[in-house]
Amino acid sequence: MDFTLNDEQQLLKDSVDRFIEKEYDFESRRRLVAGTGLSEAHWALFAEMGWLMAGLPEDHGGIGGGIMENAIICEAFGKGLVLEPFLPIAVLAAQVLIAANGRHAHELLPKLAAGDARPVLAHAEADAFGELAWVETRAERRGSCWAINGRKMLVAGAPFASHFLVSARVSGLPGDEEGLCLFVLSPAAQGIKRTDVRLSDNSWASELVLTDVTVEADALMGREGEAFPILAQAYAHATIGLAAEAVGAMERLLWITRDYLNTRVQFGKPIGNFQALQHRMADMLIEVEMSRSQLFRAMAHLSAVSSDRDQAISSLKVQIGRSAKFVGGNAIQLHGGIGITEEYSVGHYFKRLTMIDNAFGTVGVHLDRMAKLKRAA
Repeated sequence: MDFTLNDEQQLLKDSVDRFIEKEYDFESRRRLVAGTGLSEAHWALFAEMGWLMAGLPEDHGGIGGGIMENAIICEAFGKGLVLEPFLPIAVLAAQVLIAANGRHAHELLPKLAAGDARPVLAHAEADAFGELAWVETRAERRGSCWAINGRKMLVAGAPFASHFLVSARVSGLPGDEEGLCLFVLSPAAQGIKRTDVRLSDNSWASELVLTDVTVEADALMGREGEAFPILAQAYAHATIGLAAEAVGAMERLLWITRDYLNTRVQFGKPIGNFQALQHRMADMLIEVEMSRSQLFRAMAHLSAVSSDRDQAISSLKVQIGRSAKFVGGNAIQLHGGIGITEEYSVGHYFKRLTMIDNAFGTVGVHLDRMAKLKRAA
């Protein structure tokens, strides 16, 4: 896989970088945090610039891009600590719709690309601990309809969603890959209770409690009981996007710290001249580049057989989790007390990296998955 950007990808990168530089400085972000956490003007711009459709195939209203385009955008958004839920909507939910195909994909994806729809996947549950097949939410047939009961946790972007893509089990036990389905629900559907929460990185998510939510038979996405491969592929895409965001955030932290070390004077000279601190910076740079290398490897394995893909994705998530903790922690230590203040950006990058470490399974979860895949090989 060639990771050299072509002309179109370079133009995409330049456009997102300009947006971050001109429209998303730290003070602008603080004003957004004080509001709803989503700027309608920004979302309209995402659609106008083609970023929402960058990773969509042409037959679904996109420009024929893929994981490279999404990674370019996510990396830039990581540098700017963008709050808008691009990843949950334009990557994770979009990939679910693409993999499921069918009527819902043809209806929702062009609207997503135009900025008129914001579908969000509601899949994670309290006892799952990163295990993708752990779904306790149940769907049962009632005449020609489905009745859904369960609870979904930390549904990123849910406060701004136009549609919920909800996973539910029609057979089997939690942890079984068979027996999973996906349904399209309206947020206004009777029986849905949504509780919104602001997370530590100032992004928004929701808990959804589903009580006898009744939907028509055509709300089912794909084939009954065969949703697991759809979810696995979508989460692989989303994990790569999340990792690209982390690489962008770590890289920005690295250069913020370098500038600080070259500015702060102690004993008559910039503290960046001290060899011990230079060694720290070198170690931080190594962690960033190791993360980038694992990101490229995972992108190259995205179309491989599921076992190879999952090994590469878990290896990436382990590296990102470890590197994020190292780079974020050292950035705060090298800044001293100012690094944890609300008025300075470094602590906010660390909070976002901490959320990324815990999203889609922790380091421990993915080490365990790698061991299981290795034993099964």
